[in-house]
Amino acid sequence: MKFDESLDISDLVNCAETFYRTLKVALRIESRDPNITYFEEEDNEFIYRFSRAATIQVFEITVENAWKMMQRWIRINADGKIQEKPKRELFRVAHQCGLISDPVVWWNFYDGRNRTSHTYHEEIAEEVYELAKKFAIPLKEFIEKLEVCR
Repeated sequence: MKFDESLDISDLVNCAETFYRTLKVALRIESRDPNITYFEEEDNEFIYRFSRAATIQVFEITVENAWKMMQRWIRINADGKIQEKPKRELFRVAHQCGLISDPVVWWNFYDGRNRTSHTYHEEIAEEVYELAKKFAIPLKEFIEKLEVCR
């Protein structure tokens, strides 16, 4: 399919770059050497939680941006009424169009994005953070597919 030149992906690319940088910092903090004290112990835990919260917030924004870009691409190139259909259908059609490799994985990211408003629960915050860590590669692949479709 021919990419519609009016579909600007620069916002998604910028959002993805912020996601990658935020995740990189969080992973560094997460993997800190327990034998090195950077701050007071309670500050180390605060810094970990802060970086995790930042990653979750940027994950939420990036997933939102990505599914909206998918929807726009599909509306222009494949199905003009995609916005009227359920999100599961969006990811299925995106897979059929070759934009994503696994619609179930993307549905899980979307579901995780919906759970970000409940990350005041420690267990949910940790689950969404773990999901966010898995988002980096599928997001990169999606952006690459959009760029190739030009």
